[in-house]
Amino acid sequence: MVKFMQDKVGVAVVGVGFVGGAAHVPSFKKIEGSELIALCARTETRVKPLAEKYGVKYYLDYDKLLEDPKLDAVVVSVPTPLHYESAMKAIKKGKHVLCEMPIAPTIPQVRELQKAAEKAKVLLMPVLNFRFAPIYLRVKEMIKAGAIGKPIAIHFREFIPAKSLAEQWPAGSWAWDIGKSGGYPDFTLSVWSLDMFRWMFEKEIKDVEWMAHYPKIAKYGGIYGYNTMGLIRFTDGMVGSLHYGASVTASASTSRLEVYGDNTNVIHAIWVDKILLYEEGDKPKEEILDVKGTRVWGHRQLDEHFIDCILNKKKPQVTVEDGIKAQEIAQKIVTNRKQ
Repeated sequence: MVKFMQDKVGVAVVGVGFVGGAAHVPSFKKIEGSELIALCARTETRVKPLAEKYGVKYYLDYDKLLEDPKLDAVVVSVPTPLHYESAMKAIKKGKHVLCEMPIAPTIPQVRELQKAAEKAKVLLMPVLNFRFAPIYLRVKEMIKAGAIGKPIAIHFREFIPAKSLAEQWPAGSWAWDIGKSGGYPDFTLSVWSLDMFRWMFEKEIKDVEWMAHYPKIAKYGGIYGYNTMGLIRFTDGMVGSLHYGASVTASASTSRLEVYGDNTNVIHAIWVDKILLYEEGDKPKEEILDVKGTRVWGHRQLDEHFIDCILNKKKPQVTVEDGIKAQEIAQKIVTNRKQ
């Protein structure tokens, strides 16, 4: 009997909020080798219109979804407190799992999922999409080409509007319950860049010291507009300062990575599409990237990689160990919190 290779992966996106609905759903609908078969959420008024838009069925019952004969893989993009249970159920049913970060609220839970996936011989891959974002790929390419010599220091800042934070995670929601989420949103949102630093510079973060301030923002229901700052040191002595903030108005929202080299040149990567290279001379060289849609932050590219790994039995570029290392660094925000 001839056994044919699998040519399509039946995918369901579980959780259709900010990332699941806007990034993963449109991506898997278009990726070659992927067949988006269903969406799943608890709220019908949210999931039904999206399912109709993309021409797929929807489930309100996750257990029923896992019995769908066309299902090969699930994308877990539900709130963090539900990651462990959702991923574990899928793994035990023999389904591949692409899981949003943090993989689970605690490291021991992540280890359990890792062992279960290895036993079931299925892929468990974290959504560490910054590695696939065009702007960071370009910065890494420039560093590899010797644009700044050897990197010796970085500054990174990521400011999210307080209004956006309140809309996604209003006061009283799971994100503000450390027992459920593992930490406040600064912990939850820092993992992508922390992993990106390890990948970009190809070295580990050896030391980190965090300090944070959580003032209540009364105009947005009393959420904590965090300002979390960290000092990091890499294994080769390279140092960095980090600032994660969510106490600004929308016009001040930004992300900015500055990389300093031992030849005195500097790279600034601003938001998703602008790079400045400071060399000798009065003005920096400016490069504008043409990035749009779900490729901007690397979601589409990572989703493509997930499908490629399943179909061609490839080793993923992002692993559970990468997720754990980023989470361990971020966890120190919680354990070493100083206000």
